Amino acid sequence: MGAGQKGFIPTPLDKLLFILLYLKCYPTYDLQGLLFGLDRTRVCRWVKILLPVLEMTLGRECVLPARQIRSAEEFFRAFPGVKDVFIDGTERPVQKPKNLRRRKKMYSGKKRQTTRKGLIMTDETRKIGFIPMIKNGRRHDKRLLDKVDIIRHIPPEVTIWADTGFQGIDKQHPNTQIPKKELEKDLYRLNKNKKIK
Repeated sequence: MGAGQKGFIPTPLDKLLFILLYLKCYPTYDLQGLLFGLDRTRVCRWVKILLPVLEMTLGRECVLPARQIRSAEEFFRAFPGVKDVFIDGTERPVQKPKNLRRRKKMYSGKKRQTTRKGLIMTDETRKIGFIPMIKNGRRHDKRLLDKVDIIRHIPPEVTIWADTGFQGIDKQHPNTQIPKKELEKDLYRLNKNKKIK
């Protein structure tokens, strides 16, 4: 009697912490079990119990942003009632591969290191609604956007804001705003100052 892992989370606050940590970090069941003193199968059961309760309370699904958008309906499902979307490319440094061919494919001249590149699309509230698959750092932002082929699913009444790395997007979407380089630097400084405060 009483041997083995204890299979319960004692308080409602612990349950909330458990499910929020799972959604924020997406740890493995083994790590989550280690943190909360549970077996990995019990962690899986608790996630299946607590996640629907949290989603019902919040009134929305707690899932990662869409990886593909194939229609205007899917776009409005990811961005309900949106008037402006912001597209930007991000690069994340990775360890240099030993294979010279792979290293050349992943080398980013802009960052001067091997990276993985991705795109992010957000709305005015900074809610990320679309993240396509991450690609090698050598690819250009506009080329990566063309490969994803999302622009044709964005309705003309929605304004697309993009930086100068997406020049030529205005030929694909009539309602596009690309700031001049000086204005782009000013906007970057303004956002940076807001984050510091």
